[in-house]
Amino acid sequence: MKMVKSLLLGTAALFAGSFSAQAADLAAAEPVEYVKICDAYGAGYFFIPGSSDTCLRISGYVRAYFAYQGRNQNQSSTGFGNGAGDIVNPVIVNAGGVLGTGGIVGNATNNALTYGNYGAVGNDIALQAAGAAAGASAGAIATGALATARLNGLGANYVLFGNAETSDQYVSGIRALLRFDARTKTEWGLLRSFFEFAAASSNAARNGTPLQVRYGFVQFGPLTAGITDSFFNFETTNAFLSTLGDRSQRLPVLAYTASLGNGVSVTLSAEESGVTGGIGGSTSNLVNSGAWVRRSVQLPDGIANIRVAQSWGTAQISGAIAQYRFANTACTAPFAFGATCTANRVGWAVSGGVQINLPAIAKGDTFLIHGTYAEGALSYLGNVNSQSYFGNANGVGTVTARTGWAAVGEFKHFFTPAIRASIIGSYTRLGRNPATNFGANTVNLREAWQIAGQLFWTPVRGFDVGVEVFYQDASFNAFGNGAVLGNRVIGSVNDNGWGGFFRVQRSF
Repeated sequence: MKMVKSLLLGTAALFAGSFSAQAADLAAAEPVEYVKICDAYGAGYFFIPGSSDTCLRISGYVRAYFAYQGRNQNQSSTGFGNGAGDIVNPVIVNAGGVLGTGGIVGNATNNALTYGNYGAVGNDIALQAAGAAAGASAGAIATGALATARLNGLGANYVLFGNAETSDQYVSGIRALLRFDARTKTEWGLLRSFFEFAAASSNAARNGTPLQVRYGFVQFGPLTAGITDSFFNFETTNAFLSTLGDRSQRLPVLAYTASLGNGVSVTLSAEESGVTGGIGGSTSNLVNSGAWVRRSVQLPDGIANIRVAQSWGTAQISGAIAQYRFANTACTAPFAFGATCTANRVGWAVSGGVQINLPAIAKGDTFLIHGTYAEGALSYLGNVNSQSYFGNANGVGTVTARTGWAAVGEFKHFFTPAIRASIIGSYTRLGRNPATNFGANTVNLREAWQIAGQLFWTPVRGFDVGVEVFYQDASFNAFGNGAVLGNRVIGSVNDNGWGGFFRVQRSF
C-alpha cells in the first residue's frame, strides 16, 4: 500500500512540474495583436496593426467586358472611353468641285488618321498626292492623274467617312483596380491619404497597359493636394463609357474646401489644365490654327464650386477660368516683321447639376441632370476630345474663341434589390466660330447625341452582371475653300452608329 501511495505521489509531482514549466513558457510568449475593426468611417475599415488611430480600407474590382461598336466609332484605338471623341471624323474630297494639286485637304491630322483609313478611296487619295508631288516620276504622275479623275467622279464636296475595317468592331478585355484609403482623426481635422492603381488588357492591346496611378492625393482638414477628380466635375452617369457631357477628368489639384454646415460647402481649386494636344503642334487646341501653335502652360486653371449634399440628394454650381497662350510661328520669318507674334486669351465655363433621391419610387432610385456652357474652354464640356480646341486663328493675329454646351441626364430604378436599370441621354453642341476663316476643307463636329439603356443583375453582394445598348448620332459642318466658297459652310453631314456591351464585375 505504501508503495502504491509513493507511486501516486511521484506521478503527481511529475505532472505538477510539467504544468509549471508549460505555464512559464506561456508567460514568456509574445502577446498576439489582432486586427481591430474601425467603424468611424463606414464599413470595411480596420486599424493598421501597430497603430491606435489610423484606419485603412482596401477595396477594388476585377471586370471583364465584351463589346460591339458601330461602323464609325474608334473605341479600340483608345482603349474604350471618350464618347464623341471616338467618332471617326469625316473629311471632304474634291472641295468646291475641282480637286487641287494637293489632293484631299481634311482634318485627318486632328484625329491621328491616315488616308489609308479610308480603304480604296484612301489609296486613291495617296496616289493622287504622290502624283502631284514635286519631282514625281512619269509613272507616278500618270497614276496620280487616274486617281484624280476617279476622285473628281465622286462629285463636288464628297464627304468620306472612315472605313469600318480600320478599327475592331468587336472588343473584349479585362480591367483590374485596387484602392487604399487611410484616415486619421487629428485636432486639425481629418488626415487622409488615398491612392488607386489600375491596369487593363484587351484585344486592342494584348500585352495590356502598365500599372497606372489613377488617384493619389492627401487631405488635411480643408486642404486637398494631388491627383483627384476636378472640383468642376459633378456626379457622372453610370454609363459603361463616359457619355457625351460627362466630365470625368482627374487632374493635379491644390484645393481648399470650406464646410458651411448642413451639407453645404464651398471649394476653391487651382488645377492643371485639362486641354489636350501637345505644345507646338500645328493644330494644338485650335480648330484651324494656320501658323499658330499653343505655348506652354503659364498658369493653372481656376475652379470654384458651391455644393449641397443632403438627404434629398446633391446639387452643385461650378465655374472655371483658364488661360490659353498661342504663338505665331511665322514670326521667325523675315517677312513677318511687325506681325502679331503672341496671343493670350481667356476661356471659361460654368456648370450646374442636381441628383435627386427618389425613395418614394424604390429604394436606391435617383434622377440626375446637369449641363455645362463653355467659351474657349471646350474641354470642360466633357468627352468631346477630338473637338476640344480653343477656337480659330487666322493669318493676321486674330484668335477667337469657340463656344459650346452639353447636357446629360439619367434615371436609375431598382425593380428589386438585385435588379436595376438605367436610361441615359446626352447632347452636345459646338457653336460656329465667329471668324471668317473657320477652317478650309474641313469637317468639324457640330452636334452629337446619345441614348443608352442598361440592365444589371446583382445575385450576391459585390457581384454585377450587366448589359448596355447605346445609339450615337453626330452631325458635322463641312467648310469649303477658295474665293468662290469663301471658307463658308458648304453643307452638313450626319453619321450614326450603335453598340452594345456585356460586363461581369466582382467588387470587394
